[in-house]
Amino acid sequence: MRLLSASISFLTLAGSFAIVAAPKAIAENTVPYPAEVVQIFTDTCVSQGNSNRIPPAVMREICSCNIREIQKTYTLEEFTKIGTALGEGKEPPAGFQEMVEGCVVEVLQK
Repeated sequence: MRLLSASISFLTLAGSFAIVAAPKAIAENTVPYPAEVVQIFTDTCVSQGNSNRIPPAVMREICSCNIREIQKTYTLEEFTKIGTALGEGKEPPAGFQEMVEGCVVEVLQK
């Protein structure tokens, strides 16, 4: 659960990113996030992991999976709103937690 908390808590940073209008496809977002956003997200996520339990290299894989899945599903504007809401203590949108947990399971099963 600590890993999940770390994976979700980094999203509070999303609220500090400038909102960029990004069109959303019908089924999924097709516009990648700026490289800087992806890098900040990944670095923050890794730094919030528990290196005593999960090696940083494995945590980086989990965090990279998280941002890939998030940007497939949410525009940058939606991602920023989710980060702001989580920072305010609100619940993530339906399916979000499962997406994050899916990355944890996928990487740890390798």
